[in-house]
Amino acid sequence: MRNMTRVTFAIPAAAILALTLTACGDEDDGKAEQMGAKIDQTVEQAKGKVEEMRDSMSDAMEKAGDKIEETADGIENKTD
Repeated sequence: MRNMTRVTFAIPAAAILALTLTACGDEDDGKAEQMGAKIDQTVEQAKGKVEEMRDSMSDAMEKAGDKIEETADGIENKTD
């Protein structure tokens, strides 16, 4: 959960940084473009991590649901 908060914060922060760099003007396009590319790469990596975490959470919740269902079935069978 803590990592998700960091990633959730990192994406808007990277976007703000990208907009700030864009507003700087054409003084040094080479460096600004390189920085923009690095920001884009970081955002894409963050998105990938968020997706991995989402998938992991989904799998864990599905497994927990299966266990609950199995337990309920076991209890129902014992009471029949």
